Amino acid sequence: KEKLINNAITALLSQEGDIVASNAELESQFQAVRRLVASKAGFLAFTQLPKFRERLGVKVVKALKRNNDGVTHASIDMLCALMCVSIKF
Repeated sequence: KEKLINNAITALLSQEGDIVASNAELESQFQAVRRLVASKAGFLAFTQLPKFRERLGVKVVKALKRNNDGVTHASIDMLCALMCVSIKF
């Protein structure tokens, strides 16, 4: 399970979707990352996978520059999920 979550997160962050993706696709990517990091394995990936935080940060900054309400909400919602750990270890 942990390997699948790590692979899914890596795949989502490796996509340069923030450049060519539509707003709806980018919003969906942030929602998917939010759901993945809500699990124990997903949050551990956030703390342990190399360059996860950096890639995620760049993706969020580029998304915020789009000035789209849906993308902005999804990116901030994903960041909030990372800040409020409610996982039972």
